[in-house]
Amino acid sequence: MTGHGGTNDRTVIVFGGTFDPPHRAHLTLPLLAADAIAADHVLFVPAGCNPQKMDRRPTSGQHRIAMLEAALAGDSRASVSSIEVDREGATYMVDTLRQLRAMERWQGVRLRLLIGADQALNFRTWKAWEEIVTLAEPLIMPRGDQDVKTLLEALRGLFPEDPETWCGRVLDLPRRSDRSEEIRSDLSEEIPLEDQLTPEVAAYIHRHGLYEDGGVDDAAE
Repeated sequence: MTGHGGTNDRTVIVFGGTFDPPHRAHLTLPLLAADAIAADHVLFVPAGCNPQKMDRRPTSGQHRIAMLEAALAGDSRASVSSIEVDREGATYMVDTLRQLRAMERWQGVRLRLLIGADQALNFRTWKAWEEIVTLAEPLIMPRGDQDVKTLLEALRGLFPEDPETWCGRVLDLPRRSDRSEEIRSDLSEEIPLEDQLTPEVAAYIHRHGLYEDGGVDDAAE
């Protein structure tokens, strides 16, 4: 990580998700977000048990962590945390951020939480969402063919107490249509996925025989 000379000038993006499997959008967009705000590092946090999708069980955390680490190997700007996978029961982002804040490595660092637009529109349902904003100010990525103007209007309606701040958190990033659920289905049918998966992730999946039956429902794309 860059910027070790002074902790208070470092910015770290926290990016959570199921990563089941991690596809190219998962891997590239957070680093582009880091470029956009001049962040020093991206911390990928595979989800444990998503409290809003308790009926859907993802692939084991160990496999998802290993796939991410294989895909990100050699990139000093990124690392993977097992903080949620290691936690028992439902995992809430506010607890994750509190725990990160208490860790020596992240003390004094400015954290930013990168979320998709669908998550932003659902943000008020998150546990202690107002505290999340103080722990790690959100950054918002539009998804797929989503219209940015419509997204901004929706954010103004959802956060009337501070609409322009929320609109200012929306990033202008490239769009990708990769979806983990579709990728799992294609993997079970042995459809080539070079455009969606890196060679490292594809090799790991093949080596461990993952998703041969189409996998399980995704807890967070």
